[in-house]
Amino acid sequence: MTKSLFALSIASFLLAGCGSQRDLPDCSEAIETRLEPHGFELFDSGYAQNKDSKLFATRCAAGQVFRNYRCTGDSLKMSWDDAVAYAAEVSDKSGEAWRLPNYQEMQSLLVKQCINPAANPFVFPDMEVTNFWTASKGWHQDRFRCAVYSYQGRAFCRHDRELEQPFFLVRDGD
Repeated sequence: MTKSLFALSIASFLLAGCGSQRDLPDCSEAIETRLEPHGFELFDSGYAQNKDSKLFATRCAAGQVFRNYRCTGDSLKMSWDDAVAYAAEVSDKSGEAWRLPNYQEMQSLLVKQCINPAANPFVFPDMEVTNFWTASKGWHQDRFRCAVYSYQGRAFCRHDRELEQPFFLVRDGD
């Protein structure tokens, strides 16, 4: 009897934990207008600046173009090393210190009240639901790096650095 009660308690706990993400609405439905407060200053040039941290971020993944409030084209999918090199090249050519966000910065671009993707569609339009590279390194071996899954905004630091994934660029505010 005690073992069954214990097993039932554990199963209930696990199932309750799984349901919390499923109960969240899609961000495209939960955030209905660009007039809702979102914590970013938006620029027509395709950048958003977090009002608290002053961090600038591209509104579209690298490779896409921000035009008419949309992200057009395909995002670049690169290995972690190539994504870091791409950011360095953008920095060299633009004269601004663009880089991959660390996983905390990437999570700060996302929202917690909705999913699929966990991003305000008026700040980061057309965001893919996928893993996005971050500058953060894995905790286990040098071959692993961290990525943030845009569906719900969670970080996972066991992505093989050779995987080809999209990424955003950020730079520190002025």
